[in-house]
Amino acid sequence: MEEGERLYDTSALIELVKRGVKRISGFTTILNVIEYPPAAALGLNIVYPTRADYELAFIWQLELRRRGRPVPAVDLIIAAIAVNKGLKLIAVNEHFKWIADVDSRLKLELM
Repeated sequence: MEEGERLYDTSALIELVKRGVKRISGFTTILNVIEYPPAAALGLNIVYPTRADYELAFIWQLELRRRGRPVPAVDLIIAAIAVNKGLKLIAVNEHFKWIADVDSRLKLELM
């Protein structure tokens, strides 16, 4: 997968900045930038959630709650953006695996 086909979650952005990374190609969401403002300086393309992203996140949360594994709303929306845009999600948080268990379209790389 090309570098530009990656969407970085806040957890991954924080880890990369801690490692001294100054620039990254790819994508992040406005939610990640709000959560972690230093991400705005990394050169990533910033994407915004759509109605389809919210709807997919809602469907996932229904199933995750049924399984006893709810996930924070922002993380669900970020994962939905990755799926709907065909991007690989780069993250640190293990609960993204739970989403991938519900929907195999989520391409996930844990750091």
